[in-house]
Amino acid sequence: MSKLARRVGAIVAATAILGTATACGSPGEGSSDGDAINVVLSNHPWQRGLEPLISQFEEESGIKVNVQTFAEQQARDRILLNLQSKSSAMDVYMSLPSREGPQFWGSGYYEPLDDYLADAPDSFKADDFSPSAIDGMKDADGNVIGLPINIEGPVLYYRTDVFEDLGIEVPTTIDEVIEASKTIKEKGDITPITLRGAAPAIAFDFGPFFHGEGLEWTKEDGTANFDQPGAVKAIDQYATLARDYGPKGVINYSFTESSNLFAQGKVAMELESSNELNSVFDPENSTVSENVGVAKMPAGSVEAAPTALSWGIAMSAFSEKKDAAWEFMQWATSPEIQLELTKAEIAPPRDSVAQDPSYKETMSTPTQEQWLEAVADIQENGNTEVGPVGTKAPSMRETIGNAIGKVILGDATAEEAAAEIQTELNKQLDEK
Repeated sequence: MSKLARRVGAIVAATAILGTATACGSPGEGSSDGDAINVVLSNHPWQRGLEPLISQFEEESGIKVNVQTFAEQQARDRILLNLQSKSSAMDVYMSLPSREGPQFWGSGYYEPLDDYLADAPDSFKADDFSPSAIDGMKDADGNVIGLPINIEGPVLYYRTDVFEDLGIEVPTTIDEVIEASKTIKEKGDITPITLRGAAPAIAFDFGPFFHGEGLEWTKEDGTANFDQPGAVKAIDQYATLARDYGPKGVINYSFTESSNLFAQGKVAMELESSNELNSVFDPENSTVSENVGVAKMPAGSVEAAPTALSWGIAMSAFSEKKDAAWEFMQWATSPEIQLELTKAEIAPPRDSVAQDPSYKETMSTPTQEQWLEAVADIQENGNTEVGPVGTKAPSMRETIGNAIGKVILGDATAEEAAAEIQTELNKQLDEK
């Protein structure tokens, strides 16, 4: 499935998925129009895979599902408007807790799901979600506020033909990535590497550099942790790759630009989301599909610490149809549906689905098998904090990206960037 659609910046026309509605009753016995639920989704590979299946749920449950789909930022705006107004017009919505979680749970926007999970049938396998996926769906007190719908994180895509021609081993550490980039620049005729340079997007790729030095975003006292030598090293490594070995204009790059460049055969390595496999490997999207390798996120000097990002679906605390909403959420995240969604290249957040033989059989090429290993590493070892946690999470990520961007452009040293981040984050953390 092409991933071009998720890059569309305009609002996607709202879509209504219509089903039959019969007399009022419990799920499976028919329900009245009053049991219809309203679901707001972001334009995303998971959403595009799920929507064609919703008619199955409607037929089986008797619950009508009205879906509205918007481009990511427009979806956030619509969801926030509903929640701030305490509207009962929205029952279920997509959420990225690593981004808006602190704001939403601090405002009481999430309906806690622990009691629902405790009463879920055995067939739902409530304990089956991978540790990194379900941990990313919890609030500061450990309450579950959403159900994970995917798992993704940075991996290293590389050109197997370039590596073979130049005699380069697949890097397992960030230092080795830098050495490989140096060799490619000296001996090859291709840009060594691409990664994110746009300020709002950097934290996703930069996190493993920072955590790989044994650091968390904040200290135990809640202050920023960028006054440590490891923070300076991580910034220097990241900026070195982008500045000295990255493509021209990398300061403006997010996943779209990087994956397009790799797919066009113009770069030897890409540090990017596991979600981008289709963009760089599918022959319909890539000119180098026969020469794509995938490796786990390389380790820092202390440890390997891949970022683990999970989108989830949450129940509005203001819904007046919570039972019907929960029925839909169970169905949408059930083992059966998540297995079906692997056909749409959605990396499953459930361990049982990830190990299902029928799923593995569809991922049988060397590239796909390498990708499965990298995703399994994210599921098992991923750090769920994509950036500093707080109500100002988007702004804090941009603070990190802006400072690192100055180093990429040569306008600041890594030490100066670390000091700037330390000062600015402490201001923003105080505001949480």
